[in-house]
Amino acid sequence: MTDTDHTQPHSTADHTQPQTAAVPFNPFDDDDDTFNTAAAPFNPFDDDDDDPLPDPSARSRTEALNTFRSRRSTTREGRSVANGMVRLPFVPIKETRLMDPATTNLEPPLLKEGDIVANQYKILGVVAHGGMGWIYLAQDQNVSGRVVVLKGLIGSGNPHDIGAAIAEREFLADITHPVIVKAYNFIDDPRVAAGFIVMEYVPGPSLRKRRQEQPGGVFAIDIAIGYILETLPALEYLHARGVVYNDFKPDNIIVTEDQVKLIDLGAVTGIGAFGYIFGTKGFQAPEVATEGPSVASDIYTVGRTLAAMTINMPKKDGAYAPGLPGPDEEPLFAQYLSYYRLLRRATDPDPKQRFSTVQELTTQLYGVLREYLAVHDGRQFPAQHSLFSPQRSTFGTKHIVFKTDQLIDGIERSVRITPPEVVAALHVPLLDRSDPGAAMIAGSSYTEPSEALETMREAMAREKFAQSKEIPLGIIRSLLDLGFTTESKDWLKKLESSLGDDWRYQWYSGITSLLLDDFLPAQDAFNKVFNILPGEAAPKLARAAVCELILQSKGMDNKPLLQPATAIEVASLKGEIVNELAGLWTHLTQDPAVLRYKAIYLYSLVWATNPATVSSGFGLARQLMAERQVDVAVQALDKVPASSMHRRMAELTSVLYLVSDVPNEQRIRRAARRLEEIPTNEPRFLQVQIAVLNAALHWLRLEGLEASASRNDLFDYPFTQLGLRRGLERALRLQARSAPTAAHRYQLVDTSNKIRPRTWF
Repeated sequence: MTDTDHTQPHSTADHTQPQTAAVPFNPFDDDDDTFNTAAAPFNPFDDDDDDPLPDPSARSRTEALNTFRSRRSTTREGRSVANGMVRLPFVPIKETRLMDPATTNLEPPLLKEGDIVANQYKILGVVAHGGMGWIYLAQDQNVSGRVVVLKGLIGSGNPHDIGAAIAEREFLADITHPVIVKAYNFIDDPRVAAGFIVMEYVPGPSLRKRRQEQPGGVFAIDIAIGYILETLPALEYLHARGVVYNDFKPDNIIVTEDQVKLIDLGAVTGIGAFGYIFGTKGFQAPEVATEGPSVASDIYTVGRTLAAMTINMPKKDGAYAPGLPGPDEEPLFAQYLSYYRLLRRATDPDPKQRFSTVQELTTQLYGVLREYLAVHDGRQFPAQHSLFSPQRSTFGTKHIVFKTDQLIDGIERSVRITPPEVVAALHVPLLDRSDPGAAMIAGSSYTEPSEALETMREAMAREKFAQSKEIPLGIIRSLLDLGFTTESKDWLKKLESSLGDDWRYQWYSGITSLLLDDFLPAQDAFNKVFNILPGEAAPKLARAAVCELILQSKGMDNKPLLQPATAIEVASLKGEIVNELAGLWTHLTQDPAVLRYKAIYLYSLVWATNPATVSSGFGLARQLMAERQVDVAVQALDKVPASSMHRRMAELTSVLYLVSDVPNEQRIRRAARRLEEIPTNEPRFLQVQIAVLNAALHWLRLEGLEASASRNDLFDYPFTQLGLRRGLERALRLQARSAPTAAHRYQLVDTSNKIRPRTWF
């Protein structure tokens, strides 16, 4: 090895690789390769004077910087969040208002305007007083005059305060999340025992101040959820690092321009920590003092924050009182029941009943948000976050039309829904991919149910799958698929002690009870799923179906049970709970009127949120028809999308609804016009036409009329008793040609002969 080998002992760079270099920019350059820029660089500002030439790059930098700073205060459009469902407003930066400590009863700050800290930070004043002391605004004289925040402690030397400040320093030094305020520096100062934390200054209002500026002093639900969804990733980040925030509240969420920041990490502690846990009365979970902080206690503060942002919470001793007002007390909760149930679960006094993770809460927030936007604004969004599959099929969509098939074969058909029909159509819980048995179950999803059942039974005996919940639940699902409903019920009893609190256990309990025609336990189980998963459509649809099945079992499925105004109001989802039904959401009941009310509400809620869930639209129409609200029922069916395979069935059903019971001339003509828009090659066109003609003739006879008020024809037949009889005769004879048996053909011909007007031939 020669001496030259030691000139750059650590260099491994490839010197043939091009390096970063400055390129002179000339706005008047014509790309002439013969121009020698090195020998004579062109300067557009050169006037052949001997004076020093101005630097064009310096001027460009100055102009760019001035433009950048001037546009900082320019108002821009808001931004879309929550997968495009919410648009948060742009919040322009306002001039910072410093506090005057003399106007408070607090101990004066240690630092005053003009003081220099660490030979770098010039104090501008105080902006707030937090739980652990004054918060100063300062100018960083070493970084272009950047404005920063200095946080110190109350000068009491309290060891708990000092410990908390040191902990905050440690946390901030290792936190890098875009939603959490940044820590720039840590400095010691003899005036403050634990020194100062130099932090990013976020020049915007808190959500508490923004809330006070809103109409009524509260946010709309969608805006509040949008802000919370933007902030929750920060909590999830902290939880993944083994710590909890402890002091989540509107004051600690700052909105500036088009970003949201979580500030003040002074209360951050490890999960399960004990000692002095900082928090805010009215927001802090009740168990923190006895059980310590946890993910569940952070979830509690999120729920309280959402509640404080959207309703005027009752106060006690200057702080928000414990608990939530119920739907009977708070109109917002009465109208948006799913939102209320989400808040109720998030703030449950028992931490085990709350959402277990931020992700679980987030999923339900998306569902509640979709529902709110559908009800409040009429805007519908796809279900991108759900724990259930889409609806597998439909129930109750064909009964009314199929009843007219009696004209074809003479067989009478029922219009009642059945439990097996409902169960076959309901959503299915999706597989939890984090479960130890998820891979094994996913691999057996294409096998026969009996084979899959045997595989899962064998897996339960292995140590590897001892903690799996999906495997025992998969056994129940397989038993139900095989029709072993009683065996499924026995398995559920065995698993109740270990899985009784799991929402999937409650779901399959409801399914099993439903198949056994045991409607009361089914109602209770689906209600529990609704409480646990308020953002999901599946438990709402299941509960509505159970309400309808109970009414059927009581023989009241076609009997009006509500005041007309109440039925219309609840179907619109806009009104408040009427006085005679107060308390209907606080407990389960078998009161027929309450069951009808809940069925209409839940069917309508699912239908408004997701037009692909056609069963809910037909279910809503059936309940409204029972209340004799024909026009509203038809409006519900009209919302079936034109692209849906069930659109034709909805059109035929609406025709039959218009001529049901005791129609009038207007509805009969509407039914005829609707049917005329359907192609005549529709297999059931003729039998539905017969139903319309028969209803029209029956109406004329009932009213004692020979003809309608209008002289316009009905299906090319005069709207008179004579004309309708001739039309019916012809339609019945045409129908007889497609009869499957000779006996039924003769019966249709006999009926047509009885209806035809008397003639001489």
